[in-house]
Amino acid sequence: MPDQYPHFRTDAQLRAGVIIWQIMCPVLLILGTFGNVLSIIVLARPRFRRWASTVYLIGLSIADLCVLYIGLLRQWFRYTFNNDVRELSSTLCKVHWWLMYCAADSSVWILVAITLERLVSTLCPYRSKQLCSRRVSTITVAVIVPTAMIVNSHLMYGFDRFEIKSGNTTILVPCAPATESYDIFFEKVWNWLDLCKFSLIPFIILSVGNACILYKLIQSRRKVKSQVLPATSEGSSTQRKNTTSNMSVLLVALNFMFILSTLPVAIYFLGDPYWIPEDIPRHVKLQDPWWAFVNLLYYINNSSNFILYCLTGSRFRESVKSLFLFRKIHNSFVGSGNTIQTSNIWDKYKSCC
Repeated sequence: MPDQYPHFRTDAQLRAGVIIWQIMCPVLLILGTFGNVLSIIVLARPRFRRWASTVYLIGLSIADLCVLYIGLLRQWFRYTFNNDVRELSSTLCKVHWWLMYCAADSSVWILVAITLERLVSTLCPYRSKQLCSRRVSTITVAVIVPTAMIVNSHLMYGFDRFEIKSGNTTILVPCAPATESYDIFFEKVWNWLDLCKFSLIPFIILSVGNACILYKLIQSRRKVKSQVLPATSEGSSTQRKNTTSNMSVLLVALNFMFILSTLPVAIYFLGDPYWIPEDIPRHVKLQDPWWAFVNLLYYINNSSNFILYCLTGSRFRESVKSLFLFRKIHNSFVGSGNTIQTSNIWDKYKSCC
């Protein structure tokens, strides 16, 4: 049987696009759930609570979980079971569009907020205690989420489930722009506004922030090498510098991951009208392997932050190790009925690891 759309993709390529979704969705869901939940558990421990950045990182993990379960889980059901949650009812159509945009925007702008917080700490260390406190970070997150809800609230009434009558035939449209005017607004205006608030503006802020933080990191390390610290303050000063350096390196890694994983999908959306023929139906476009690639790359950003924390954050890595090691020791003693105190044994484990 000849390919139905040979000028776009072969049938084999379209099937490959669907298979990519079916395989990668559960992988990223499992990885993202494990990583983000464990990140929240570790960051909520006492040793991290005093950091203002912890509030942002916990908020980022929660937002990433929402993106995965609102967006990626829907894609898995659609490509695996041919069921779309948006098409089940009018309410789900409206609410899902709204929640997806809210979660995605919250994730992006929390990352922007932590970048600005780290930038202030790096460039203005003497004012960082006032400008970068836990209170400020909590208020910032509390502002970002409601703002995302308000900005995207038009999706609640813009999309709907409705019927179109053509002669004696009635066609059910399960989830689409409810009016022609909103359809024009969504396609011609909102997509560009969303591109700016979700991609272009965050790209600029994160890129400039990364450049400044990297410059200050390199400058600081050169300065440390050229100076000899007094013996009395060397330990505490080095510890503070290491903590700041680790946090800055972690943030740069998060920013680079965000830029690398979200830039392709933004480019795909911009180029869609130019490199995809107009006669290609939407359901065929959604089977495009490149569509699967750029979207799953975006969801990798919401699934892989835990890995970046472990690779770049020595304290986070140690806390994860101690968390699992403590549970292992505790379970071994509880299971054996041994009443020996575990504190001394834990100290021995900690000293050797």
